[in-house]
Amino acid sequence: MSPAEAYRVGTQAFSAGQFDVALRHLRSIQQPQALHIAAVSAQKLNQLDVAEDLFRKALKLGPSDPNILNNYGHFALSNGNYTQALGLFENALKRAPNLPAALIGVAKVYVAQKQWENAVIASRSVLAVSNKSIAGRYGLATALLEKGAVEEAETLFQSLLNENASPELLFMLGRTHLEQNKVDSAEQLFAASYRQAPSDYALRNLANLYWMQGAAEQFTALTDHVPEGLRQAAIRLVIESGDLERAEAIWREAYSNGGADKAAWLLKASIAREAQNAGALTEATDKALQLDPNDLVALDLRVVADLMQGEPDRALTRLKPLRQAQPHAQHWLAHEFVAMRMLGRSSELLNMDKYVRTYDLTPPDGFDTIEAFNASFVETLQQLHCFSARPLNQSLRGQGTQTTRSLTSYDHPIIRAYIEALDKPIQQYLAEIGQDQAHPTSARNQGDYRFAGMWSVHLRGQGFHERHVHPEGWISSAYYVAVPPGTDQSPDQAGWIGFGAPPYHVPSEGSELKWIAPKAGRVVLFPSFMWHGTKPIKDDAERITAPFDLIP
Repeated sequence: MSPAEAYRVGTQAFSAGQFDVALRHLRSIQQPQALHIAAVSAQKLNQLDVAEDLFRKALKLGPSDPNILNNYGHFALSNGNYTQALGLFENALKRAPNLPAALIGVAKVYVAQKQWENAVIASRSVLAVSNKSIAGRYGLATALLEKGAVEEAETLFQSLLNENASPELLFMLGRTHLEQNKVDSAEQLFAASYRQAPSDYALRNLANLYWMQGAAEQFTALTDHVPEGLRQAAIRLVIESGDLERAEAIWREAYSNGGADKAAWLLKASIAREAQNAGALTEATDKALQLDPNDLVALDLRVVADLMQGEPDRALTRLKPLRQAQPHAQHWLAHEFVAMRMLGRSSELLNMDKYVRTYDLTPPDGFDTIEAFNASFVETLQQLHCFSARPLNQSLRGQGTQTTRSLTSYDHPIIRAYIEALDKPIQQYLAEIGQDQAHPTSARNQGDYRFAGMWSVHLRGQGFHERHVHPEGWISSAYYVAVPPGTDQSPDQAGWIGFGAPPYHVPSEGSELKWIAPKAGRVVLFPSFMWHGTKPIKDDAERITAPFDLIP
């Protein structure tokens, strides 16, 4: 068959969805369009290495073809190669400035990287070319929601939903309602999304909404009756609820006769970790790692098992390549901190006095005293606490609630005043920790920062935070808006925050290295990898905080 005939047969097969036939006829033709279609065919067949090779060859023969650049960019994007994808899309746009698919690709790269401001700009560029673009409007709505422009996002999602009531749009509109504390309508939208197409994300959000409203029976009924494909998601939710006995029972029912995959063994490991069972944790993580030796969740849990069994040297051996691959990942640093402490080694990592620091907030403009400001702040925050129970998958335990929307997204004068007042202690902290390259927090210090998130927690009788770290942060915090009278003099340290002890039991060096008494108006700043938790407050007490995370 001649190359011309092979090209004709291959392109016809591609148009008919016969990608294996198209790939077979086109992959050997040394012409850019033939190799381009062959690459897309290989991608459709999930032959990713073949697709990569063919895209590269097609681009070499047709380096200025915007369609090759665009499709190669979407291929790179689908494989998480964001820098490569962005470069390919930008090159495509140099040749075809109004190519909608490439503009959409740029927006998707920024969404994937959580660069929400850039995602908004890129999505608006899509709409400037095609104002009815569904992908452009959806991308813009998503970016606006994530950066805190919730009301504008709601309008866009509602417009899209009016055109097509898809389960994904129902869910996203539900998110905008939840962030505005429209709890009833959020629940209805999540439930409608789940009924139309049961998904992991709809199940998680609906279950969490039931849980935060104290609707335990609805939570149990929902997680008891899920499609087979969501069984593992349901087990995860039950683990997060703290009912380890029920989680174990569901796991056994599902996998007692075999068939456990990697995800199932990771769930088993999570149950073991929460139950502080080092032997069961080791067994389950080893099973998961046999199926995928490079799974990061399994490796994380296996490091924990090493530490729980008193083997910090082995933990450090496992951690070394993980730290090299992800030097800023806070959870690897947190485990390294524990291992170094168990070994009694001297390390800048353990320098608590330098890196865990307290500051008294200066009253914002318009307030004579910090007490007057905090009184107004309490009133503002109480309006945002609309639930009766803690969220799942957070550190809060016992009685208490947490806001669902980042405080940084509110255009409220009290919240804006708080954010502005924080600059002084944050800048002082950055100056005091310096740029010491021996410590992972100061090594990233360039004298500037951004807020990665800000929320409020309202603890009530016996509420507390279990020991945890902030994996999305660089520097984390506590700001005390209101604390029970006499907290700083409490003989049993009720409500105090402690640093340096992990949530899992280790044979030695497992207690807190530093305790700080809460005080209204006090800011505590510390590295995000630092383990921290609190002691329960008194039965009749209430405590309101407004913590935040920073990134460089």
